[in-house]
Amino acid sequence: MSLIKCLTASVAFIAWAAHESVQSAEIAVSQAQIDRLEIHLEEARPATQEAVALLPATIIPPMNSRIAVPAPFAGTVVSVHVLPGQSVEQGRTLMTIASRELVETLSQLRQAEANLAVASAVAERYRGLAEKNIASPTRAAETEAQRAGLEAVVDEHRRLVSLGKIKTDPDGSYALIAPRAGRIVEANVAPGASIGAMQAAVVFDTSDELWVEAQLPASLVGKVHPGDSITLEDGTKGKVLSVGHTLDPKTRSSTLTGTIPGSAGVVPGQMVTLSIHRQAAISSVEVPAQAVVWLGAAPSVFVRTEMGFAVQPVVLKGKTLRAATIGGGLTAGQKIAVSGLAQLENMIGAE
Repeated sequence: MSLIKCLTASVAFIAWAAHESVQSAEIAVSQAQIDRLEIHLEEARPATQEAVALLPATIIPPMNSRIAVPAPFAGTVVSVHVLPGQSVEQGRTLMTIASRELVETLSQLRQAEANLAVASAVAERYRGLAEKNIASPTRAAETEAQRAGLEAVVDEHRRLVSLGKIKTDPDGSYALIAPRAGRIVEANVAPGASIGAMQAAVVFDTSDELWVEAQLPASLVGKVHPGDSITLEDGTKGKVLSVGHTLDPKTRSSTLTGTIPGSAGVVPGQMVTLSIHRQAAISSVEVPAQAVVWLGAAPSVFVRTEMGFAVQPVVLKGKTLRAATIGGGLTAGQKIAVSGLAQLENMIGAE
């Protein structure tokens, strides 16, 4: 038992000694060597935000912002006036469709309107006769009921013709109209193709924003909140909209949804890398991500000194593809190496 304790103590001492040797290591490097090794320096600067997580994510359209414009009547596509990716204004003609169904519905509407006019005249006549006790009130009520029935038929046909606020032409064709301004996503049919009644003909997005969806590990649930800043790898900035509070039993993660500008240069379905940020502590500093190396099982940076460089262990609060947030061990204004780090690591053992 004492032998095990001795071995454990020896291992701990060796690890501590290695950490201390790295922590106190200072590497003598001349300016000529710095130039030859192409070691570049940057200053640590005060951090305004600290990285919380770096996650893979997918661009998705905002909820309820994607609109499908259906064809209310079956027919044949005559012409398509828009292309995917094109921006359209409200009221723009999207597609022209020739439809026998529309011709039949318009004919039925005109017939129903004519029948309604006759029924209204008859009902009016019998109402007047009933008031003078010339005709039976029951007969007057029957004609009024016939008029009401025909009025319902006319209303039904008018609603059919006005579906989607289409524009009808005398030749039996109609035009689909953009109900709102937006950007075309899909035009599902080509000229000459048949299209069914209420089939989606054109799909477009109406929002000037995009959403980004990621799976947040269980360890970060509760640490990320709506309103936290997010940044894509190209520098596009946005914010967290929502964080789910239920874990998927298979992935042990929760769904995070954020919003970014629609002008970000990405499209729905595209895979991106998302970094999440929050307000940094006053004492925190920010350095380029590549400046942080792991030495002696601790994150460290190479700080410029009069002789060369000193290895400085730091407290790493968060890291993204571009920057790392340091919570201790480094102060703003200190110059650190951001390139040539492998050569500096090799020089530690050579000292």
